[in-house]
Amino acid sequence: MLKKTIAFSLLVAGSCATAPTEDSTTTRVNGTTARADSKPLDGEEWNEARGSILRTFAFRALEKGLVEEARQYLTEACEADPNDVESHAALARLYLAEGDGRAALAYAERAATVAPTSPEVSLVYAAALAENGRKDEATETLETAWIAVEHDPAFARAVLTHYASLGEKERAEDFVARQLKEDPEGAGSWALAGDLLLADGDVEAAAESYRRALELDSDTPTPGSLDKMLDKSEGTGNAAFEAALKAEDRGDLDSAENVLRFIISTYPSETEARLAMARVLWRKDRADEADRHLSHVPFGNRDWRAHLLQAKIDVHFDRYGSARSALLLAQEQRPGLKPVELLLEYVDRQLASRAASVNVLREDT
Repeated sequence: MLKKTIAFSLLVAGSCATAPTEDSTTTRVNGTTARADSKPLDGEEWNEARGSILRTFAFRALEKGLVEEARQYLTEACEADPNDVESHAALARLYLAEGDGRAALAYAERAATVAPTSPEVSLVYAAALAENGRKDEATETLETAWIAVEHDPAFARAVLTHYASLGEKERAEDFVARQLKEDPEGAGSWALAGDLLLADGDVEAAAESYRRALELDSDTPTPGSLDKMLDKSEGTGNAAFEAALKAEDRGDLDSAENVLRFIISTYPSETEARLAMARVLWRKDRADEADRHLSHVPFGNRDWRAHLLQAKIDVHFDRYGSARSALLLAQEQRPGLKPVELLLEYVDRQLASRAASVNVLREDT
């Protein structure tokens, strides 16, 4: 599931340069815009500018659901500059989201070679390694990066998610114990403990850990499903949200969507509304929109139902590798659920079929 965190972050990636616009200081020469008061770009500067523009085009294409077009832009940027870390990492995320682990690893490995100390690149590289069955290397990559960033709550949660996705419960417990020992007064440490306890199904103990985190830092992100237990009242239109849930329960999906859209427009960071919207849109056969809203829900805020919904959306888009990670997390939180087991069996068959097809192609070539 770590790879999902990375894959979806592509859709909300950091700021990108936009194409230059003409003004009074620019001149058109043979159809090319040039600034009269600037020196020509050298090779390295031109590569950086070109890569930034191509990434901008790629992200805009993704926003419109034009995945193939986005891939072409990013591939062009990578081919033009082998040292373009951002484009290589972005393309690796895109391939991870589609479940193509081999392609993702090729680009992630290049990004890691150029920028071995980048935490963001380490996340992508670790996800690609895990997707290719190189779990120990993935863990080593993340743990090395963790030593470099140190006490970054977001990265700590990514490490914990990685352990959970691999089913390494003991490592996850040891990691959380170390954080609590090293930083007992850090809100992030207690939030991390809450995540682990919630994944184990110990809701009461998880809530207690989150309460401690909130005492230390009231802005600490906590699962929306525990708001009542944590006595959180953020003024996010609770009455409206309850009305939306009731409409969803009775099957009035249009009314539920309208109310949820209002809540999200007023409180964009309200994750419970985003999650409810994803459920509603999925039931209305609008998978693209459901996928987009679910991507705004942090993994620490997801219960087994949210992971199962993510897996269903991934299967819809043939992202079987990502679906498998989501199902493993759902299974970790609620072992023995028949719907999860059945879908996991289907996903494993699809992955095996793909692997067999790849082997046949290799033999033919």
